[in-house]
Amino acid sequence: MSDHPLIDVAETPLIERPGAVSYRVLFDDQCEICQAYVSWLKALDREKKTVCVGLGTVDLSEVDSRLRIDDCLRQLHVVTPEKEILVGWDAVTRLARLFPSTWVVGKLGQWFPFRNLGRSIYGFVARNRYSLSKCRGGACRVAKPEMVRRQARFGAFWSCYTLGFFIRLPLVLWTGIKAGFQRANVFARTYHKELRLLNGKLTILFLDGLLPNAVPLLFGELFTTILYDGIAIDPGSPKMRRSLARHLRRLNPGITKIVATHAHEEHVGNLNWLSDVTAAPVYVSEMTAKFLKPFKKLPWVRATIIGQPPDLKQSHHILGEVVDTLSGQLHVISTPGHCDDHVVLYDSEEKLLIAGDAFMGTYFATPNPDVDSCKWIASLERLMELDIEILVEGHGHVHTLRADIPDFLGVVIRQNPRTAILEKLDYLRWLRKQIEAGFQEQLPVRVVEASCFPWGNRTTWEACATDECIRLLSLGHFSRTELVRSFVRTNSDPLPTVYEVRLSGGQQPPE
Repeated sequence: MSDHPLIDVAETPLIERPGAVSYRVLFDDQCEICQAYVSWLKALDREKKTVCVGLGTVDLSEVDSRLRIDDCLRQLHVVTPEKEILVGWDAVTRLARLFPSTWVVGKLGQWFPFRNLGRSIYGFVARNRYSLSKCRGGACRVAKPEMVRRQARFGAFWSCYTLGFFIRLPLVLWTGIKAGFQRANVFARTYHKELRLLNGKLTILFLDGLLPNAVPLLFGELFTTILYDGIAIDPGSPKMRRSLARHLRRLNPGITKIVATHAHEEHVGNLNWLSDVTAAPVYVSEMTAKFLKPFKKLPWVRATIIGQPPDLKQSHHILGEVVDTLSGQLHVISTPGHCDDHVVLYDSEEKLLIAGDAFMGTYFATPNPDVDSCKWIASLERLMELDIEILVEGHGHVHTLRADIPDFLGVVIRQNPRTAILEKLDYLRWLRKQIEAGFQEQLPVRVVEASCFPWGNRTTWEACATDECIRLLSLGHFSRTELVRSFVRTNSDPLPTVYEVRLSGGQQPPE
């Protein structure tokens, strides 16, 4: 498994805090079991008493000249602040005694018979670790890969992957509960609210609806309409219409144009209605217009929760390279990836990007079947060429370091937009490398998927509950599996066959 910037247990944190003396924990970052226990160690170590060092990322001579790679691969090694080297079960018990919640385990583990039992169990796992290794079904790239490949079986692969999950299950549940409270807090702060920025030039309207409210509460994805210098962008779905009408009555904005960034239902469902209410013309890309005439019947889950949009009326306009605003213009940039018809809007004077869903945070692991991640990478590379100081996501978050943008907890993210885009690019490039290698090795799709979500990646288990909840509630329409498929789309049709089939509820024709 290749290194990835978000896999924090595989980091090489040899730079310690000034004046700090840490325990250096040497672990095999190709082993799911090792990664699982390091995840627990990081969760327990709030005072940063330890430094976890993956063997695949470090020159051992930099840590301690006495260490040997073969020895470290066989068992856990810990270098204490006193330069003592502890191995295997002895290393585990010393680490356990560092934290109040595990101190008793560490203390008992030093005494007979617990010490003998612990050493026996640890020794069994260590001896069989290669055949249990998760990486590519055991194809470990740290040491002795040929031997590992010969020993590995997919049964061992799933046994170890499942074990890694259950070891982390309390962390997964706790993180899910904590994230749920955070999402509820953000939803309460944005409910019926609008965020006015840049002296009123930019306004974010937070939309809601009885059933749509389940999405921000369960998954943290806010629904919004963007008002920018006289243009209304992505006016929401039919089931959010009352919320949008309430905002318009309160603000009475002068809307001169209505624009959609792409054809997904939460962005286009109120195009006709808003045009009728404001007499403003609708502008969409040529491809979006084709998708909306007629709008395909949505799967019942999406239609029930978000709402089935009507067909786009004939009296619409096709977006050109620019669209005029009250005081300037927005550049229209094609950004296929999230879907093939996606566009973003860029104000070069304000250095502001209205990104729609071309940027949905660094970690976005459960797309629907019309995503093409290879095109998405190319689009993000084009966006990196822009001078962006404010990035506005289609689901409400704002990335900026500008002092004239006030803080808004859970919405305004103090981050350079280019840094945010680059982090997402790195993530997608890493995924592409993993997926291409997996299919070259002729691994099953589910194994390739697992290699893209190693438990050693903190984000994998932190988002596990949310990601699998999305898979369950959408009946598989949004899932980590679709993320893998999004890198290997071969159908040149803007709506891939599998997407057409799932929208219509039909059966995919045999190849």
